[in-house]
Formats: sequence, structure tokens, C-alpha cells
Amino acid sequence: MKNGKVCFITLLFMLMCITGSVQAYIITINAPETVVKGSPLIVSGTTTFPEDSYFDLVLFYSKYTASEITRKTVIVDPTQQFRIDFDTRDLEKGQYKVEVYNIISDNENYVESQLGSSSVIRRVIQVTDRSGEITITSPETQPLSQALTISGRMKDIGDGVLTLRIFGPDQYTNGPEQVRTSKGYTGNDGEFSTTIKVPGPGEYQVSISDKNGYIGEYPFTVTGETPEETETVQPTASITQTPAETPDVTPEKTIPETPSPTPTKSPLSITPVIFSIVTALLALYVTGTERRKNQ
Repeated sequence: MKNGKVCFITLLFMLMCITGSVQAYIITINAPETVVKGSPLIVSGTTTFPEDSYFDLVLFYSKYTASEITRKTVIVDPTQQFRIDFDTRDLEKGQYKVEVYNIISDNENYVESQLGSSSVIRRVIQVTDRSGEITITSPETQPLSQALTISGRMKDIGDGVLTLRIFGPDQYTNGPEQVRTSKGYTGNDGEFSTTIKVPGPGEYQVSISDKNGYIGEYPFTVTGETPEETETVQPTASITQTPAETPDVTPEKTIPETPSPTPTKSPLSITPVIFSIVTALLALYVTGTERRKNQ
């Protein structure tokens, strides 16, 4: 009888050891129920998988049928915690989901049925779009001398406050910049305008949010010369204005000073007088000759 109890206790202990050794691993992911288009979708979580295990977090668009958008790999570190950010700027408004796929640990592939019952490997997210709540009235393309002017109106904000952040070339950032909105004469829309000096031409993005969070991102193009370029052009312009060609005009002005023959000094003006004298003398000579012949 005693031997039977000992065997039973031994088997129970062995069973407990075996059960503990095959205890299922757990993965739990967290994500917001709603995210505004343009702000990052942050997926975080924990796992009991050992270090250097890895799995994929896959983002699906699930309006009608699941369509994969992108996936990112999580490698388990000693903390057994993780965080992945998905870019939502190019996503359409609608329903999405994030799921865990392709779990690998010690060269073994795990499927969902092998995970612990407390695992959460799937989350559904709604992506909303607030960009239509703001109408930008300032030109999308602006010269550097006027940039960056940001004007517009916000739907139903009345007298409120907007927060602007500007991103541009060469990792340029500015903000947060607080801008007040003023209620118009009709309706409850709030109008706003501000000018933020930027360092040079290029493509800029203006991110706008309010007390309820992110609204949208709006592009601007700044054209024109930078101050450095303007300074280098000025010496070139002054060179072209030098009066280097003035001496070439002087000979043309001296041409009228060349003396021309006057009527009194020309031999042609004396010839008629001499011709008349010679003719008269010749006539007298002929007349005298004829008289002598007649005598």
C-alpha cells in the first residue's frame, strides 16, 4: 500500500515537471483603436519567448478582404518587450488590423494554437482622416522673400489655437509654433495666418494639430535665391556696367572735322574766266588776220 502511494506521488511529480517544461509561450500586442492618418501607428507588447526569438508584425487593410500593407520583424531582446511604429501617411481612411505571423524560436516554427491562451496576437484599428478639416488659403508655391506664409481656416474651431511644426530640407525643423484662430462673421470656422522665416528654397511640410490631436500635413514649395547666391551675383553685374567702349566712339566724332575744298580755292572755279579770256584773244587774232588778208 505504501509502495503504491510512493509510485503515485512520483508519477504526479514527474507529470508536473513535464507540464512545466512544455508550458506554452505567450505573445501579447497592444495598439490604439483609432489613429489619425499621418500620425504613427504604435504597436507595443510583451512576450515570454526567449531572447533572439523573432516574429513578424503584419499590417493589413481589411475593408473587404485582408490585404497586406507592410510587415516588420520583432527580435526578442532580454527585456522581452517590443515596440513597432507603422507610417500611416499613405493609408486610406478605413479599417486595418495588425497580426503576429511567422514565430521562430530555436529554429522551431510556432503557430497560434501552440501559444498560451492569454496571448493576444491580433488587433483591429480604425484609421481616420482629419486633413479635410483645414483649408489652406496661402499659395502652395511661394518666393523665398515671402516664405513661409501659412494661412487658412479650421472647421468649427472658432476662437482657438493650432499647433504648427515645419519640416524642410537638410533636416530643417521649426516649432511647435502656436497660432490663434479667429471666428469669422458667419459660421464657427476659425481663420488663421502666420509667416515663419525659412533658410532657403526647397520642399517643406507643415504639420498641424489642435487640442484633440493631429490633423494633417500640408506641403509647400519655396522658390528663389538664397542670400549667399545673391551676394555672389552682385559683383558680376557691376563688371558689365564699366564704360570700356567709350573710346571707340571718339573717331566717329572727329570725321566731320576733315576740311573740304572751298569754292574759292578750287581750280575748277577759275577755269571759266581763263576760258573766256582765251576765247576773246583768239577771236581778236582771227579778226586781225582776216583784215590783213583783205588789204
